[in-house]
Amino acid sequence: MIVVILGLGAALIYGASDFFGAFAARRIHLVTGTLFNYAVATVGIVIVLLFVGGAWSPLAVWTGVACGVVAVFGLLAFYGVLAIGPMSLLSPLIALIQSIVPVGAAVITGQVLTPLAWVAIGIGVVALLLLAPKPEPGRQHITLRAAVLAVASGLLLGVSLVILDFAPHDSGVVPSVTEIAAGTAVLAIVWLVLRILPAGARTGALSFLQPGPDAVATLSSRRAWLAAAASGVLVSGADALIVLDLHVGNLAIVSVLVALYPVLTVILAATVLKERMTRLQFAAVGLVIVASLLFSATS
Repeated sequence: MIVVILGLGAALIYGASDFFGAFAARRIHLVTGTLFNYAVATVGIVIVLLFVGGAWSPLAVWTGVACGVVAVFGLLAFYGVLAIGPMSLLSPLIALIQSIVPVGAAVITGQVLTPLAWVAIGIGVVALLLLAPKPEPGRQHITLRAAVLAVASGLLLGVSLVILDFAPHDSGVVPSVTEIAAGTAVLAIVWLVLRILPAGARTGALSFLQPGPDAVATLSSRRAWLAAAASGVLVSGADALIVLDLHVGNLAIVSVLVALYPVLTVILAATVLKERMTRLQFAAVGLVIVASLLFSATS
């Protein structure tokens, strides 16, 4: 039961974090905003460490560092693609890819799952497929740039979860601390390099990640920074729950539970951005509940 609680808790927090982060990316320069996000998350995860703790070891530290380097580029692509939009289409696609990678890794490494767990995983995957509605002519569409970024983001975030699973079970949230710190360092280096480059080269280097003409700037600059800060706080909490869940749960189960975060992202996109939810998306929410109950029965 604890595996389901931690996994769903992480999914809900990540769903809100991704929404705020992508929303801020429509106003703030992508690298600058993500660096600010990570800086806030660093403070947050250190505070979590003070309360939760964990054993420091070379494996715990370097697992987090490796995960952080991979995850930060996945997150950059994630915020870039969601800034292009539409969130309700792209978020489930990324989550689906992100969940497939750890499930495959769990199978390859011989992690044992019960038949009921496989049924729950299947239901979770179907729920993710239903969350992404079919594009409507003249309304929602996925560009080639968005599709490429979505696949890259899903693969990188999935691989980062596999890496994090190698952390020692007694390490607590130590891997999360080094993960977020490493991500902050990488982003700081990228930010400095971009500052050194000439304006033309800097624009060209990030043109692939910038919002397209369909992205509508709906936030003031001040609210965008507040959204980025909120995303950073939520990232630290979600990351802590994920690593704690991996300490006690199976990689495949944890990854699918965490990948259900688009449920909240889609709901927020519908309520705040007025992106209409379909009947299939409502059905997907029901399937998420069913999958969660089945996971509870297997843990």
